Amino acid sequence: MANLADDALDMRSALAASIDATARIHASTCDLGNPGTPSATVLALRERGEALDWLVLADSTLLLDCTEGLEAISDDRVAQVNQVQHEAAISSDTGTDEHEKNVSKLVEAQRLIRNTPGGYWVAGTNPEAATEALSGSISKTLVKRAALLSDGAARLKEFDVASWGSIMDTLEISGPTGLISAVRDAEDSDPKGRRWPRYKKSDDATAVYLTFS
Repeated sequence: MANLADDALDMRSALAASIDATARIHASTCDLGNPGTPSATVLALRERGEALDWLVLADSTLLLDCTEGLEAISDDRVAQVNQVQHEAAISSDTGTDEHEKNVSKLVEAQRLIRNTPGGYWVAGTNPEAATEALSGSISKTLVKRAALLSDGAARLKEFDVASWGSIMDTLEISGPTGLISAVRDAEDSDPKGRRWPRYKKSDDATAVYLTFS
């Protein structure tokens, strides 16, 4: 947050500085080279004068409802790799031993290519990941509404039961609580993942909704 508040830093530089600072705090107590070191998706929107700066790293989605239409920005590289392990992971009912075993194999395969060229990138211990983030700026006067969604909050689009536009409208009417409630209802209607194959029945869900006058 401190780095983002510095308008002299572009979004990627702010993220790189933040990753580096966090890694330094843990360098003497943690094995930062371990492939299982905690990592995270990053999604940020910053107001800078009359501009809105944005950044997306890994599988979260930024929705910008602009005067010329709705734009969805997401970094889906993790979905483009390890296809064999992915198909195996979703081939069985969620919650079964077979499913858990296959998901574990997928995670192991993902760790081998995480934050590597040709793989996918997340915020972990390597500041270079920030240079791989999608980022840009747009005039605030062109944006009517914006939403920041973790992948768990975007599941209605993943399940193909809602468009990005209807998700934005749900946020306008019912807020993040209403959207996440709708996601949970959909997940509960398919607890074994047969209609919508997935890694787990429910995923963590975070949503932020903003309007601009």
